[in-house]
Amino acid sequence: MTERPHNEAMLDKVREAIQRHGLVGLGERVLVAVSGGADSMALLHALHRVRDELGVSLVAAHLDHGIRPDTAEDLAVVRAASKGLGIPLVFDRVDVPAQARAKRLNLEEAARLARRDSLERAAREVGATRIALGHTRSDVAETVLLHLLRGAGPRGLRGILPATPPYVRPLILVSRAEARGFCQAERIPFRDDPTNDDRRLLRNAIRLEVLPILSRFNPQIEEALARAAHLCADAEEALSWTAHLALAEVSRAADLDLELLCAFPRSVQALVVRRAVEATGVTLEERHVRQVLDALAAGRGEVHLPGGAAARIGSGVLSFGRASSSPVPDRAWKLPLDGEGTIADLGWAFRVSKVPRPENLVPSSPLVAYFDARRIAPPLVVRPPREGDRLRPLGMAGTKRVRDLLMGARIPRWERTRWPLLCDGRGIAWVVGVRMSDDHRVMPDATEALRVEARRL
Repeated sequence: MTERPHNEAMLDKVREAIQRHGLVGLGERVLVAVSGGADSMALLHALHRVRDELGVSLVAAHLDHGIRPDTAEDLAVVRAASKGLGIPLVFDRVDVPAQARAKRLNLEEAARLARRDSLERAAREVGATRIALGHTRSDVAETVLLHLLRGAGPRGLRGILPATPPYVRPLILVSRAEARGFCQAERIPFRDDPTNDDRRLLRNAIRLEVLPILSRFNPQIEEALARAAHLCADAEEALSWTAHLALAEVSRAADLDLELLCAFPRSVQALVVRRAVEATGVTLEERHVRQVLDALAAGRGEVHLPGGAAARIGSGVLSFGRASSSPVPDRAWKLPLDGEGTIADLGWAFRVSKVPRPENLVPSSPLVAYFDARRIAPPLVVRPPREGDRLRPLGMAGTKRVRDLLMGARIPRWERTRWPLLCDGRGIAWVVGVRMSDDHRVMPDATEALRVEARRL
């Protein structure tokens, strides 16, 4: 059997990647990011070769980062290739060094952000639904090592994924050497970026120093690392699925049930915490997850997270949200004597109703209380605690400070200033969920009671 030429073998890998990972669909317009280097030029020509069988249209995009003085030559190479292939070209120029200084970013990160913004803007302008990048299997291998050096878990060790919409990577099964060989075989001009030889950049050092050493022990090291990345991607998908199921099991409205969550192994707790926090738009480092898990084990605590977010553990729940520094409104909210009331500022809602006197005055939930309707002095209101608040707890002769009752009930510190107190004209009738006042208890001769049910929003 005759061996296929290297250029045809590379095209087969491009077809396989597109089919296996569903990178593009029939009738889609694809924006091809072309820097002028061997990888991106191979990508442009390869997609041009298979465009008819895929049923797609192509537009080339080039960005001049303004980092090197000779970048006009890169554009000339890209423009000539696009014209020769009959592919429209859009190009842009950004002063990345100036942006890096203004935003206080390193040059590599500033270039990445500029490239992303330019490509996505161009895709919108030309109506492209996919943006094709020239990442190769070699890039996957380098990324795995890069993330491994930083102590990444399965998510980081996936390397570079075949698709992260709208971005797709048709060369993901192709090595950098194969892409370069394709250009040489097809006599495709390309430009080498001299910054790729700068070993002060970690990725370059990995490519030029680390991988050659590893190849002495495994000549197929690049394939091995890419295979490991694929296995890590499968593992991460399974973990994500597990986290989704576990999160659904412990979710209670806006909070997570502490008892159910703590019944999971610590590793599953970590998955749930990560997924729950990511839903708020915050990405956690491992140390943040560990801090939250330690607070879970203690049953209470507050952990400050990146971006001004916070995890709060207490009152049987784990909640995530913004770290609030707004003062508690010093006011009272009136409740109907028969009906519902919502107090968004405190995060609680109440339902009040008159019911026949129950035989058992001890409700099944701590968020339900019964009062003697005759002993309620309207108006019935809810307010947060104030300095010096006291009440006579049910069954006790003396009074207790509300502050001490909240502490004794292990209400988290950050919740105490917003904890709801049910009051009437005579004083505090109920420290919600904690203790009710003896002065408002249902008397033996009562035939009906005022039932108050509280719930968190």
